[in-house]
Parts: sequence; C-alpha cells; structure tokens
Amino acid sequence: MINDYCMSWVQYARNDLSVAMREMERTINPRQRPFEIILYHCQQSAEKVMKAYLVDRGITGWGHDLDALRLQCAVFDSSFNSIRHAKHCAYLNAFATVRYPDYSISIDAADTARGLNSAKRIFDFVSERLGLGRMYFP
Repeated sequence: MINDYCMSWVQYARNDLSVAMREMERTINPRQRPFEIILYHCQQSAEKVMKAYLVDRGITGWGHDLDALRLQCAVFDSSFNSIRHAKHCAYLNAFATVRYPDYSISIDAADTARGLNSAKRIFDFVSERLGLGRMYFP
C-alpha cells in the first residue's frame, strides 16, 4: 500500500493527464487546440508519476529529465529499461519547455496524439508497479 504523499504525486500526474485529454478532445474548434500545452501536460504527467514511484521507494531530489527519472526507477525495477518505455520517455522529454513562446518546432495533431498515447502508457506502466492497476489501457 502506498502512502498519502506518494498518492498525491499520482493524483497530480492523473490531473495533468486529464487536462491533456480534455484539451485534446475539445470540439468547439479542434483546429485551435493548444497542442503545446497538451504536450506539456503529457510530459508533466509522466514526470510526476515516475516521481511517485521514486517517492514510494524513499528517493527524492530528482530532476525533470524523463530518461534520467526512468533510469533512477530502473534501479528498483529493471522493466523501466524496456525499449518501449525508453522511447515514450524520450519522445515526451522534448516537450518539457514547449510552453514557452520561443519553442521553435511545429507541433500538429498527430504529434500531440502520439504524446498523449506515450503519457497514458507511462502512467499505466508506473501505476501497475505501484499496485494501482491500469487506468487507460486495459
């Protein structure tokens, strides 16, 4: 059973993912969806759920790099080293600073859908390791 502090990290990760999903599903004017903000929330969700895993193991003092967090988690569970998990982290890592106006790459709906998929998969992967089960991919 995870403690309340760990669960608060999971909840914040879930909130970021919920915001991203809600914005992606916006139907008023889908062409005006804020892709950069959606991807930022996806990156934040992945970061926070991996930090929850580390908190559960008594580790603090982490950074924002998803690959570095993944490697810290892999010390406790080698399945964090899977190629698929590493690819999801690498993809989302690029979007940690996307919320700033000087971010210079073009982002479209396909990029955003890929990021959302990666965030959901990371969330489920880590949630399972915390004993919480999957929420997004059965």
